[in-house]
Parts: sequence; structure tokens; C-alpha cells
Amino acid sequence: MTAMNNPYQNYRRTQVETADQATLLLMLYSGALKFLKAARRAIEDNYIEETNHQLGRAQDVLCELMGSLNPDVPEISSNLFQLYEYMHYQLVQANIKKDAALVEEVEKMLNTLLEAWQAAINSEKPEPAAAGDEEEPKVRPFVEKKG
Repeated sequence: MTAMNNPYQNYRRTQVETADQATLLLMLYSGALKFLKAARRAIEDNYIEETNHQLGRAQDVLCELMGSLNPDVPEISSNLFQLYEYMHYQLVQANIKKDAALVEEVEKMLNTLLEAWQAAINSEKPEPAAAGDEEEPKVRPFVEKKG
């Protein structure tokens, strides 16, 4: 079945094409974690080709994350770039040595980042008002009220 005729592939493509930046970031982290889990299993099962394939996919995600950093926020971008670069290096080493512990180290780091981004994104979403609650809706602190 080709990608054009595969409903799942069409759905995933639509998800990516219509997602906001925050959702795309979370999707990248989730994808990398999925590839790392598969790579770790492949290492444990001694499937060399599959290990290489899955680690390569995770490395591709890290490269995408490095390329998508916002240069307008240099301190954060620089720190994240160094962290992504370190993870990428660890995955190269994991692939060379077929070392599941190195993969697990990167998984833990990515999970920590994923949880931090999820918390940051959730904290910026307005809380739904309770039924009958007449309070003014919460406004993010950096947005000026009008009127």
C-alpha cells in the first residue's frame, strides 16, 4: 500500500501539517522516544540492522530539533543545542558499541525534556471556567488587556 492510499499515513501527514509549534515539538520528542525504545529492544535481541535503523531515526529527530532552535533566544537555544548534540553523540556511540545503557541514558534525558515542555505548554493554556463562574477569564501575564 502506498503512502497516498494508506489512511494512517494520510492522517499522520495531516496531523503534522496542521499542528502548532508546541504540538510539533511534543511529536518530535515522542517519536524519538519511540525509536529509542525500539532500538533498545533491537540491541537486547541482537538485531544489528534494526538497531542501526532505529538509532538513525532517533538521530534524525535530534538533528531536526537542533535545526529548529530559535536563534532569537540565544542562551536557551545554545543550551538545548549542546544537549541535543550530546544526545546525538551518545546515540552514535550506542550504535557503534551496541550499548543499550547509552540508549537508556538518552531516553531519560528526552523524557525529562518532554515532561518539562508539556508542563510549560500546559501552564500557558487558559484554565476552563467552572460552571456559573462569572470571573474574568485569565490572561497570560505578557498579554496586555484591552478596553
